[in-house]
Amino acid sequence: MKIAGVTLPPPLADAARACRTHFLAAGGFSVLISMLFLAPAIYMLQVYDRVLTTGGRITLLFVTLALAVALLTLAALDGIRSRLLVRASARIDAILAPQILKRMLSQGGRGNVQAMRDLDMIRQALASPAASALMDLPWAPLFVVVCFMLHFWLGILAVASIILLLAIAWRNQRITREAMQQSTQALAASHASEQAASVYAGTLRGLGMVGAMVNRQLNLRSSGIRTMAEAQFIGSRFSALSRFLRLFVQSAALGVGALLAIVGEISAGAIIAASILLGRALQPIDALVGGWSTLTSARAALLRLSDAMAQPSDADRIRTALPSPGGKLDVEQVAVRSADGRVILQGVTFSAGPGEILGIVGPSGSGKTTLAKVIAGAINPDLGTVRVDGAQRSDWDPDELGRYIGYLPQEPSLFEGTIKENISRFEAWTAGADASVDQEAVAAARQAGVHDLILQLPRGYDTPLGPLGAGVSAGQAQRIALARALYRSPNLLILDEPNAFLDAEGEAALVRAVAGARARGATVLLIAHRKAVLDRADRLLVLEAGKPKMLGPAKDVVVRLSPPGSESAA
Repeated sequence: MKIAGVTLPPPLADAARACRTHFLAAGGFSVLISMLFLAPAIYMLQVYDRVLTTGGRITLLFVTLALAVALLTLAALDGIRSRLLVRASARIDAILAPQILKRMLSQGGRGNVQAMRDLDMIRQALASPAASALMDLPWAPLFVVVCFMLHFWLGILAVASIILLLAIAWRNQRITREAMQQSTQALAASHASEQAASVYAGTLRGLGMVGAMVNRQLNLRSSGIRTMAEAQFIGSRFSALSRFLRLFVQSAALGVGALLAIVGEISAGAIIAASILLGRALQPIDALVGGWSTLTSARAALLRLSDAMAQPSDADRIRTALPSPGGKLDVEQVAVRSADGRVILQGVTFSAGPGEILGIVGPSGSGKTTLAKVIAGAINPDLGTVRVDGAQRSDWDPDELGRYIGYLPQEPSLFEGTIKENISRFEAWTAGADASVDQEAVAAARQAGVHDLILQLPRGYDTPLGPLGAGVSAGQAQRIALARALYRSPNLLILDEPNAFLDAEGEAALVRAVAGARARGATVLLIAHRKAVLDRADRLLVLEAGKPKMLGPAKDVVVRLSPPGSESAA
């Protein structure tokens, strides 16, 4: 399927087909609206050619009532058409937004964030007056035909005017297209940078960087806004020219009609009718020139969105349902490279089984956090395989497997919502959620030793958190995140620096939680530096420069790492 010269990938084509009824109905109403727009011209013909010549007051009353009915019907149909286009835009959003959001959260990246902005741009364009004008455009020839029926030269004037307006629209598109694309890309990059800066606003304030960052963001925005302004200035000139031409032609039609009436080739009523018909024939084109920036931006958004949705996504893959995993983990020759090609992980291979705690240690920059992200599914390895109970991680549905995995990232990463929603992984928002959510959230909080702390907050488990978990301290956030990792007793627990922000009480609660997870048969991967936590490990994996250096029983590895006279190298 092609729309506006853009070949739509299956997801977009399906969404467009789902709204076919809306568009067909809107097109049908456009036919009726265009026919009803003939009513004022017909009315003027009747008034000048029949009422004035005969003095028929009854005739005037009835043609006026007929005009009122026609215009009321026209207004009603125009309102219904607008509602249909709004409904179509809302339906397209309802169909595509879940797919785009799933891709965005599954894959990440600026391009997927831009896809949501592109969808919004398309939705707004569909519901704009420019879309209605586009649907009226095919019926402009109807008014040209009627002009020819009135007189040949009136028809020629209409055709010449339409050609001239179309040339203005084409020239407008040629000049502003590239500028609009550059502006959209520059502003999208600026928005992404602003969002990243807002995340660390507190750090910027603490380091006295607000002024510098504001200047930097304004510099990034200025390029896009300047390009956009230049395109809009050009567009406004063409729009003004188009409006002048339409108004002039309407007036010129009166002059041409007067000349023709003087020589007796048309009636007096046809003079006014010709002006009305020409104005209506040119109105959709004039409206399109005025809304050209909206349409060109929407087309560029459609092109970007089509490219994004045409790319294969793991989120769209249909998988065979696998049995609930027991927690057996196998990591086989995993390798990860950074965007600039630098090796972060290389050749990492190990296994871990239920009831075992595997500690992962190494200096900063050795790839520990990256390995945790790979195992948790937060990122995909460039090479190698991660298996859970023998099946490749990619063979599992991410959300389904995620129910059996507890992941505590290095940053607690709490989200806007209540504490209970954060602990329960927002399960209440999923289909099939049951009443056990509250019980399981409290149970997880007890396992993490944070239940009493939560009860001391103003609204307990219903205490709302702001963006990025604002409202609790770093230590409280880490303990709540630990409870989230323990929610519904997962079989695989991945803890990345789980005690980084904890005090002695919090660390003791963490040790008890890890011991409890092992006791119930969970596989635990533990990345930490403090000896109190690593003392619980059964085995240790040592990473150095992204490569596995040593793997074995914890006591043996500690002895081999410890220099003479030291107790531990952990």
